[in-house]
Amino acid sequence: MRREALHPNQDVFMIESRAMGHIGKRGAGAKPLTIITGVVYLFLYTPILVLIVLSMNSSRFSTIWTGFSWRWYSIAFHDTELITALRTSLLIALTATAISTLIGTSAALALARGRSRIQRAAEALVFMPVVVPEIIVGFATAAFFGLAGAALGLGTVIAAHVAFSISYVVFVVRARAASLDPALEDAAMDLGATPWQTFVKISLPMIMPGVVSAALLVFTISLDDYLITSFVAGPGATTLPLKIYSMVKTGVTPEINAISGVLLIATIAIVLVSERVSAGRLSRWHKATAAAAFVLLAVFAMGGHGGATDEDQLNVFIWSNYLPETVIKSFEEKFHAKVNVELYDSNEALLAKLQSGGAAYDVIVPSDYMVKVLAEQGLLKQLDRDGISNFSNIDTKLIGLPFDPQNQYSIPYLWGTTGIGYRKDKVMEPVESWSVLWDPKYKDHLAMLDDAREVLGAALKYEGKSLNSTDPDDLREAARLLIQQKPLIKAYDSGGFDQMLLSGDAWIVQGYNGQIAKAMTENPNIGYTIPKEGCTVSVDNMCIPKLAPHPDVAAEFINFVLDAKVAADIGNSTGYSSPNLAARAFIRPDLLSNPAVYPPPELLGRCEFITDLGPAVAMYDRYWTEIKSR
Repeated sequence: MRREALHPNQDVFMIESRAMGHIGKRGAGAKPLTIITGVVYLFLYTPILVLIVLSMNSSRFSTIWTGFSWRWYSIAFHDTELITALRTSLLIALTATAISTLIGTSAALALARGRSRIQRAAEALVFMPVVVPEIIVGFATAAFFGLAGAALGLGTVIAAHVAFSISYVVFVVRARAASLDPALEDAAMDLGATPWQTFVKISLPMIMPGVVSAALLVFTISLDDYLITSFVAGPGATTLPLKIYSMVKTGVTPEINAISGVLLIATIAIVLVSERVSAGRLSRWHKATAAAAFVLLAVFAMGGHGGATDEDQLNVFIWSNYLPETVIKSFEEKFHAKVNVELYDSNEALLAKLQSGGAAYDVIVPSDYMVKVLAEQGLLKQLDRDGISNFSNIDTKLIGLPFDPQNQYSIPYLWGTTGIGYRKDKVMEPVESWSVLWDPKYKDHLAMLDDAREVLGAALKYEGKSLNSTDPDDLREAARLLIQQKPLIKAYDSGGFDQMLLSGDAWIVQGYNGQIAKAMTENPNIGYTIPKEGCTVSVDNMCIPKLAPHPDVAAEFINFVLDAKVAADIGNSTGYSSPNLAARAFIRPDLLSNPAVYPPPELLGRCEFITDLGPAVAMYDRYWTEIKSR
């Protein structure tokens, strides 16, 4: 049967109806994908938004909102250490970007055009820094510098950043160069242009979007790098990521959130522009975004305060928030020496740096057991006590300790305990024993430190054993107890347990007394106790490395820190216990009367120092891995 002819408008209507039907089907199918995409973006960017919001919190503890304030941005802007770290990061990132872009662009062009037999090997070498885990790259780079006898510092960080950044330049620029039409270059050469003129006039403009995109990408990667930098940084080379990470280990404050927010905003903006440049879709808005990101970084880099400019230098390697800026400035003014402060987050990181042979530090502050390890490995210089007249200010109870009986290598700096912090308004019964951390009624309101020796030590003390036990049966039972405890634990956290107490996320925590003492000043409902079974007592000590480049200035610094008023400034600022008896007259009364800071002597009798376990430490590591992986 012949179909009747359709009116033109009716025909169009039927076509549109069918098209809309197809679109509707595609739209229905795309809707779940759109939702999933939105959820992914929400997951990725919500933490950034939360961090930025918390940076505007007027409270020192970011988990408790007490009102809107810009003051943490102002504090960050005027924080000399933070801004110095930012300047260092920018210098390293700009230098590494320039060198990497030059070398990487040349390599990309060679690989895009080359047809040699060694091209596959060259390509494999380019891929290596990206494929190999960063921790291996960092360790290998540090080992190389050690074998080469290169002193760790700004130069080694730049060299390491160039080494891992070249690959990214090659990937981006090579992709752009592969799309070039060789006929254009041939035509230019036929018309009399030299190879250099051909490159400048023809090739470079065509690959320039790729070069700019690669440079921006390298800049952000270098600016944000932590892991590799931590292996190869030396005196005067503390980057912003290193500084932020070390500060986080002693608690996240809105000041850290503020400077982190600045870094994140700038990084995201630059990465966005890099992607647009690479795609060839750069608009005025993108250019303005990139300019704003660089201006933001430049403005913050102009903050801080200038230090001494004299020729004398002092390189200090220390824990974060352990050396007040006021003490640094006073020493610089009195002794006309520039103090360079670099930070570490563990005794093991300190040991690795000194073992590399390229770390030129003058004063280090290792914990008790690490003093013995460093001395046995010949990494410490014997102290000339005749030149340290303020040594007599030290409490005799903290002199001649087991890790250095004659105080040949170390002088106490600060000391403290690792006990139990708790909320008095949430925990009604007395907190006297480690057993409270195994009580099922506090499930999801308990927190332990993220530290193998401290956590296993608590379980050992709970069992009535020494926290330095090397008996396999003792350790096996301690591990069993901790595995049994794990379902009750909200978090293993060595940096934010004080904020968990303040916010009420945790009611009972294992924690360091200094941080809990600071939290107690914010909320009187927080208490601290040394368990009846005992706990860890630790002493951080000032030492001079064997290869210290300025040992005389280091001795002057140690003697300066032992001055009663200076030691009091350090104790008042950190919240930890000062070993300086003469300083007690200048320490805040609220700290002196706080048993979390200065516990009664009878309680300390049940405490132990963490000691070096030698080969037995492998058992602790094995059980800790098993506990964390459950």
